[in-house]
This record gives sequence, structure tokens and C-alpha cells, in this order.
Amino acid sequence: MNIKSLLLGSAAALLAVSGARAADAIVVAEPEPMEYVRICDVYGAGFYYIPGTETCLKIGGLVRYQINWADNDDGWRKEALMRLKIDARSETEYGTFRRYIEFQASANARGWVEEDGVDYWTGASDESGTALRHAYFELGGLLVGHTDTLFDGDLSGEFDTGGGERVNQIRYTFDAGNGIAVSLGLEEESNDYDYVPLIVGKVSIAQGWGSVDLFAGYDNAYEEFALKGIAKIKATEALTIELLAAYESGPTYWGFGNPIVGISSPYDGYEWSAGGYLMYQVNEKLAIGAGGQYFADAHSNGLLDGIADVGGNNDWVVGAVVDYKIVENLDAKLALNYNDGDTYDEYNDGDGVFSGFLRLDASF
Repeated sequence: MNIKSLLLGSAAALLAVSGARAADAIVVAEPEPMEYVRICDVYGAGFYYIPGTETCLKIGGLVRYQINWADNDDGWRKEALMRLKIDARSETEYGTFRRYIEFQASANARGWVEEDGVDYWTGASDESGTALRHAYFELGGLLVGHTDTLFDGDLSGEFDTGGGERVNQIRYTFDAGNGIAVSLGLEEESNDYDYVPLIVGKVSIAQGWGSVDLFAGYDNAYEEFALKGIAKIKATEALTIELLAAYESGPTYWGFGNPIVGISSPYDGYEWSAGGYLMYQVNEKLAIGAGGQYFADAHSNGLLDGIADVGGNNDWVVGAVVDYKIVENLDAKLALNYNDGDTYDEYNDGDGVFSGFLRLDASF
């Protein structure tokens, strides 16, 4: 009985003390809900969920510094360049919904130039405005917006050209499975010029031994067509062989480019072209490559008509490339090219031109 009385008394005392302290208690506010950034690994590394959505976002880009040289220049030509890439993706009942944007800006140093034996100072750095390189969306196999022409494709060297520029377009790609895809594109050749778009088709085959891409395009401006094929074959684990063949019935938007005074633009091309490239992966960091391309029977009624008579000219180029990964996300590229042929004989005192560059790309 004494023990029971003691327990009841202790409980009463504790309640009294608690009641006395309750008046002085500090009220702590409920924490507001917070959603931390979540990693999205569905589309690869670097993607995060946008808070409050199921959309995955990746922001990347690169900083480039490049030193250019040619033996018909009077000095080095240096360029600093930046690219900003924004990639957003989500899943829908129609497949992956992707939105992609890429901006670029560059700065070329300006300085002394010589004219009639007199040196002139041209001013400060020549900084370009921001250029929109890519702006498009994809839903399933449908792509709408501004990006490289579907006809775009060349060898992996720095000497070659396969024709094609960035253009506004609508295209659809059908994935047939087993590494086979078929694409059809309608592309805007020029603003307010013609109601008939450029029509481009592409068949891609990718297998364990390599890949083959076949291109075809029709250009209503000159009522001409272009064909191209590119094969990349893995001869060994380290050696890759690349082959290119192209044909134009006449000047088209996908011209292979004319080497006169560095001009390379649509409609300045050749009837046919063939080239090859060998790339050897020495180790994880070092790769070397070399190749060449031949351009036959230049068109005489392209954009250069009236500037220079290049009709029927045959030209060629060879080049070598060394790629080296310095550290993760920092790559160096050294390229050396030699251009020669009829065009250089006529417009460069009969001499071919050596050129090249050293490029540093720091990506993120």
C-alpha cells in the first residue's frame, strides 16, 4: 500500500512540473517541404530532373582556343570560341520528347595589317555576336527546327568536305530495328524564295563491323540532285577505315565546296568526289589519322560564276590529324593539310597551300 501511494504521488508531481514548464515551451515551425535535385540516369550522365517535373535537363558546352596557320598567310590566326548546349528530355506516349538548343560566340584578334607597303592598326578584338547553331525539338521520330541538313556527313579528318550546312527543316526518322534507320527531310533552302523545299533522304545501317550511310537530295533551285555514300569499317579494334563517294548532277545546296580563297558554300561544288581516311587508336588517349579527297569537274554555274572561271577544274587535298586527350574533358587536336589542283594553279600562282591548326577543347 505504501508503494502504491509513492507511485501515485510521483506521477502527480511530474504532471505538475510539466504543466509549469508548458507555459515557457518554444514553438518550432513545421519545416516547409523541399525537393532536392534528383539525378536522371535514363538518358546518360549529366542529366537532372527539373524540380517539380519529370523532365530531365542537361547543360553543357565547351571552350575552344585554336591557332590557325597557312603558308600563304602573313602570320598566325587565333580564335577563342564558346558553345553552350541545353538538352531537355521527357517521356510521352509517343516516345521521347527532346528539346535542344546550342549557342556559339567567338573572338578573333585584330591588329596590324599591311596594305600598299604601309602597316595599319585595325583595332581591338573582333568579337562575334551570339549565333544560334541549333534549335529544334524531337518527338518520337519527328524533328522540327534548325540543325544540320540531313545530307550532312563526311570523313573524320579535318581536310575533307561532304556537303551540307545547318538549315530550317522538318524530318522524320523510322527506326526499323537491327541498326537500320530511314529518314526523310523537307528543308528550307532560302527564306521567301520558293514554295518547293529541298527534299533529302537517308538510309543508315549500323552493325558490329561498322556503318554505312546513303544520302540523296533534290534541289529545285537548279533542278539538280546529289548522291553520297559513307562507309566506316572497323578493320581491327584499333584501326578504322572510312570511305566517301559523292555525285552532283549540277550545282546544289549540298555542294562539296570550292577551295578558291577559302570559299566554301552551297552551289560551289564538283560533279563527283571520292575520299578515304584511316584512323588508328594508339591507346586510350592518343589517336592518329590520315587521308585524302579528290574533287572532279567543278561546276561552272554555281555562286562563284562571274567571280572566277573554275568550270571543269579538278582539285585534291591530303591531311593528317593527331588527337590527344590531355585530361578528362580537355582534348588537343593537331591538323596539317595540303590542297592543290587546277584551281590553285590558276589562282595561287601555281602553288598548292599547306595549312593546319592546333585546337584545344575544354568541354563540360
